[in-house]
Amino acid sequence: MVGKSRKELVNGSTQKEYQFFHYSEADHLYRNIIHFADTILFEYTYQDGQLYLSTNAKGQLNLSAFKDFFDTYKDNAPQFGEVLSIETCLGKTGEPYHWCSCKLSTKWEEGTNTPVSLIGKLQDITSLKKREEQLLFQCLKDGLTGVYNKTAFELRVEEKLKGGRIGWLCMIDIDNFKVINDSFGHPAGDRMLEQVGRMLCHIFPEPDLVGRVGGDEFVVFTSTEDVGERAKSLLDMVESIVPEEEGRISASIGIVSSSGKKKENYQELFFRADRAMYRAKESGKNQIAFYHNSWATIL
Repeated sequence: MVGKSRKELVNGSTQKEYQFFHYSEADHLYRNIIHFADTILFEYTYQDGQLYLSTNAKGQLNLSAFKDFFDTYKDNAPQFGEVLSIETCLGKTGEPYHWCSCKLSTKWEEGTNTPVSLIGKLQDITSLKKREEQLLFQCLKDGLTGVYNKTAFELRVEEKLKGGRIGWLCMIDIDNFKVINDSFGHPAGDRMLEQVGRMLCHIFPEPDLVGRVGGDEFVVFTSTEDVGERAKSLLDMVESIVPEEEGRISASIGIVSSSGKKKENYQELFFRADRAMYRAKESGKNQIAFYHNSWATIL
């Protein structure tokens, strides 16, 4: 693959940042490889500073993005006998999301430490990455609402607390949720939970964290200073889910602040937010309570 006699350049008379090549009959094996649409072969020759690509790269690969990626490695060539494996998102022609697996190897001048060429292949692994994302989503997210599940939410909050993050943990419980299930059936209850999940994600967008920790219990970790105002917005939105003549649905919210001290942990905050939430319920429901020094104060 290295000798120029084995390549016939497309528009070879014009020097470009990259060129395309195809192989002679003697190289039928390599020529057959490029018929696989998900595999692109390439070679960089140090003598002329030229990057050559197999012809099936046309229309498949964002050439500019690949050139930028490749420039990172051409001056950092793999050592003798080493094959470097990299996964990168390059972008495909007409498709910004395009994952590739790249393998690189160096051909060295015999008896010297001088690299002759850098050869490699790109393989499309977009479908594999999408499958990995689906599995990750299933592991991290609640299947009904799409927010974080109980375990994932706790882990994400613990990460923030270990970093000394100051914020607020909110515990949200839907009042009279059993009435919905008993009166209209579980599918209606599920639809309501889905709506609440969307409302929470709208009121507390990323980087805030939203999770579901029980049947009708949600949690939020936010660094916003107007957490009280946002909680009030949630109460108004939840009340609007079910028409008044069909029953009254509301939410009770308990809120506790994190201090930013590294010894603070999620379970302590959760316990306090939970106590504040029950204080809100005891005060007539559809309320917000803040936890302060073992006492919960209604907003």
